[in-house]
Amino acid sequence: MNKPIKIILGFVVIVVVLFLGIAIGSSGNSNTKETATKTQNKPTQNTSASNKEDSNKKNSKTYKLGQEGQINDWSIKVLDVQETNKIETGDDKPITTQQKFVKIKVQMTNKAQSPKQYSSGNFMLGNMKDKKTYQLNSDAGLKLNEVETIDNNNSGFFLMYDDLNPNTPKQTYLVFEVPTSFNVADGVLIAGDNTNTAGYYLK
Repeated sequence: MNKPIKIILGFVVIVVVLFLGIAIGSSGNSNTKETATKTQNKPTQNTSASNKEDSNKKNSKTYKLGQEGQINDWSIKVLDVQETNKIETGDDKPITTQQKFVKIKVQMTNKAQSPKQYSSGNFMLGNMKDKKTYQLNSDAGLKLNEVETIDNNNSGFFLMYDDLNPNTPKQTYLVFEVPTSFNVADGVLIAGDNTNTAGYYLK
């Protein structure tokens, strides 16, 4: 469990960065007020930091590729991951990049009591190696999903701005533009909000 927690706490920008105060105590038996104050404050600082760390661990979860995991009102599973420098858009010109796109096909199930949609701010792509994060390329993702929902008339897919009914699993593509040096094996899909986060491995 240590590795997944370090991954989430390491680069998810919405997780609070913890600064642990380490006090170096004197080996002498000084009874001055200054020494007494340091001794009294030391456990308070460590306890506070420890409580914050424990809280973040409880609110951070990680899941393997193909493993379904719930975060807030969504149950999410990463089905497939591909790398490309071109996104096909049906009749339109393809979207290209000098870098590369990471296409992540996910299955999402709404676990709430009423229809709801997700937003681009609910997902980020993280690099476990250099701790960098990347936001969704909404335009590329929208075009890719339109090919499925409109051109292919695939009812098993849905668009970002579609309301998804409760307990009806559907698939969608999440697209991120990253440097050519980005290694998918070091990547993790981050889902959640300011309170709860989950990481989904890509390999």
